[in-house]
Amino acid sequence: MHARLGAGGMGQVFLGRSPGGRLVAVKVVRPELTGDAEFRRRFADEVRAARKVSGFYTAPVVDAAPDAAPPWLATAYIPGLSLHQAVAGHGPLPLESVAVLGAGLAEGLAAVHAGGIVHRDLKPGNVLLAEDGPRLIDFGIARALDATSYTQTSTVLGTAAYMSPEQARAQEAGPASDVFSLGCVLTFAATGRSPFGTGPVHAVLFRVVHEEPDLSDLPASLAGLVRACLAKKPGARPDLDGLRDYLASLAPSGPARAGGRWLGDDLTEVIAQHATRLYTLIETGRTQARGGNGRAATGPGRGRGPGGARDGRPGLAVGNLGLEELEIVMDGSVLGTVPGGTSRTFGVGTGAHTLQARAGARSGAPRPVTVGPSATAVAFDTPKRRSPPEPVETVTFSANKVSEVIGMGLSAIFCCVVLGLVLNVVAPNEYPPHPLESLANLLLMGSPLVGLVFGAVESARSAPWLTIGPDGLTWLVRSEKEAQRIAWADLDQVRLVGEGANARVIVWPGKQRPRPRGEPFQGGVTVCTARDIDVAFGRGAHRLRACLEWFPGEAK
Repeated sequence: MHARLGAGGMGQVFLGRSPGGRLVAVKVVRPELTGDAEFRRRFADEVRAARKVSGFYTAPVVDAAPDAAPPWLATAYIPGLSLHQAVAGHGPLPLESVAVLGAGLAEGLAAVHAGGIVHRDLKPGNVLLAEDGPRLIDFGIARALDATSYTQTSTVLGTAAYMSPEQARAQEAGPASDVFSLGCVLTFAATGRSPFGTGPVHAVLFRVVHEEPDLSDLPASLAGLVRACLAKKPGARPDLDGLRDYLASLAPSGPARAGGRWLGDDLTEVIAQHATRLYTLIETGRTQARGGNGRAATGPGRGRGPGGARDGRPGLAVGNLGLEELEIVMDGSVLGTVPGGTSRTFGVGTGAHTLQARAGARSGAPRPVTVGPSATAVAFDTPKRRSPPEPVETVTFSANKVSEVIGMGLSAIFCCVVLGLVLNVVAPNEYPPHPLESLANLLLMGSPLVGLVFGAVESARSAPWLTIGPDGLTWLVRSEKEAQRIAWADLDQVRLVGEGANARVIVWPGKQRPRPRGEPFQGGVTVCTARDIDVAFGRGAHRLRACLEWFPGEAK
């Protein structure tokens, strides 16, 4: 955490940095909501749905803890101003900027709706203006807030002028509700006011439901489109694809205009200054966190895996792949601690040193390390409980053969028993026993032995395994005789998708990069499942997530 960005109906928002160095907006839920079981359930559902949303014009969810105390949600941080701040401080936007804004928001809403959720709280405060285009934030969260008595009133107060008629009537709000709100937002961007005016909440809501919007000072090229968006009946409103295409035609060059100045020089400069202040704040905090000997005492490092510098300066980047917090000791002096599953960069001088990690009373052996002109990266792991932390170059996850062996053995026993019972039925009842009856009895009595044989054969067969290291991923699938390998440089992204035993390690190769063989999944390739390598829960799942965070670094 580096700064408090603000507060709203949900709670407080902080600027944070991930272990990989990415800026995030961390939304921490208000204390009075923490004990509300219905809110927690709805919040978890909305977070699960919001994780599916992707697209350039949204700020994606990167992590969340609905069950934490208090619950929190982290989204990608977009340096910029809200539309409300921009218009309040600098006046309405010009027509071309409004067109770019609307086209981007229409595309962002389409991505939100494709994820199966409705924004429900589209307003100027939830639209961020960045140098390269607008972004939607807080999609889906309003529905979780609506589930509680704590926030129903404040939610209406904050968004009454941008609510759809169906929301004002407390009816079900679908995708068309967001189209109505988009019309209100475009009016605000172009004129500096809501199309339904201001005043007491009940008066504004009455105008939203029963009266026509005031679009008198909208440019003619926008007025017709906005009027269609503000139709009282949801079915009469235009679709987002048509909105996007029309608005894009008003700004032919789109958000990627020369120099990226889609907002004009004044707002572009303000956004640049805003970003500069934030990065200066972060750097100042990191400098103040350093001790008198020049070593960083606390604070997360900037992200990168073992492949190179974390921030381009001399230092020691330490990754902790285990569960327990590690105490890092260099040349006999304690540098600081690294929590489980995270990384931290310590400012140290270049040259040869001795490095050691401690987990409680357990100490790893001191190891020599040479710190060069850029950050030197070292990962520590405690693969087994109570084992001392040791540095690792790669981490290998063994195949989970137990469940497959048991499954094959039971299947063989079942088949023997069924076949034996069938033969017993069809065999003639005579003495001496018919050969079919003898075979049936042999199958029934020998089924445990058959199960053991089939289980042993299954155990000897090749099974999936996975190795994660600084150069990439290597894995073996059952149907392949040779290991599959892909380098981090050939990947656009690697993620652990899903939860529990069904979670999958998925890789998305870059364009014009070799595509590994494997089961396709959402445009990527499945490396393995958590069940394959027995990391569905506990220490194994933690280590897998930590490895996928540490080793790829900026490559993912």
